[in-house]
Amino acid sequence: MARDDGAPRVPDLVLERYRLGELPRTEAEALERRLRDDAGLGARLRALERSDAEIRRRYPPAWLAERVRLRLAPPASKGPHLRPAFARRWAVPLVAAAAAMVLLVLAPQLVSPPSGNLAVRPPVVEDSGNRIKGLKPALQLFRKTPDGSETLADGDVVRAGDLIRVGYRAAGRGFGVIVSIDGRSSVTVHLPVHGDQAAALASGDTVLLDHAYQLDDAPRFERFHFVTAQAPFAVATVVDAARRAVTTAGASELPLAASFEQATFLLRKGDWP
Repeated sequence: MARDDGAPRVPDLVLERYRLGELPRTEAEALERRLRDDAGLGARLRALERSDAEIRRRYPPAWLAERVRLRLAPPASKGPHLRPAFARRWAVPLVAAAAAMVLLVLAPQLVSPPSGNLAVRPPVVEDSGNRIKGLKPALQLFRKTPDGSETLADGDVVRAGDLIRVGYRAAGRGFGVIVSIDGRSSVTVHLPVHGDQAAALASGDTVLLDHAYQLDDAPRFERFHFVTAQAPFAVATVVDAARRAVTTAGASELPLAASFEQATFLLRKGDWP
C-alpha cells in the first residue's frame, strides 16, 4: 500500500546508499521498515536497480569510470589535477563503483537510446572549449539493435544493413572532418554534412552526428577517420588523403601534415579476420 502519512520523501541518494550497503545500521533498519509499508518507495528502489542494470548492459565499465572521474575531477582553472598518489588510491574504487555512481553523478544528463532512430546520447561532460590537456579526440560508434542500440568497440564485427551512429569527442579541438573508407576504397564524408570546410566541433564528451549511417555490402571493413585541427581547413584535404591512403583496414592514419590530429575506428565486415 502507498503511504499517506506525510512522511518526507526519501532522496534517491539515500536509496542508492542503501543498495550499496553504505547506510549506517540504524538508518538502514529505519528505511527497511518504511519499505515494508511504502509501495511507492519500493517501486522507486526497484526502478533504480533496473536502471543500474540497463546502464551496466549498455555502457562499458571503463567508459563509465571515465565519466565519473571527469565529474569528480576539479576544474582545470581552479587548481592542478589530482595528485598521482590520490589518483592511484581512487582508481580501483572508481572502476568498481562506476555503474552505481553514474546514476547519481550523471543520471540528470543521461538519455537512454530510443528504439526507433538510434538517437543515442551518452552523458555529456561540458568543457570550456579549450584544448584539454591529456585528452585526445576520439570516435565512438553505436549500432541499432531490436532493443535500442549498443556501444561498439574498435574492431567489432558488423554486417551489411547495420545502422551505425557516429559520435566524436573533440577534446577542445576547434574543427574536424569525419570520413570512412570501405573495402571497395569508397570514401564517405560524415562530417560536415554540407560544405567544403571542416565543421566547427562542439564541446563536451560524446557528440553525436545527426543521422545514422547504413552499411552497404562492401567487403572486409569500414574504417572511420576523425581529423581535427585548431584552425579551419578544407574537407578536400582529408578526402584527398583518404583516397591516397593504402586501402586496407591496417591503414590507421591518413597521409596528412603533423598539424592534424587523427583518431580512427575500425569495423570489420562479416568473418573477415
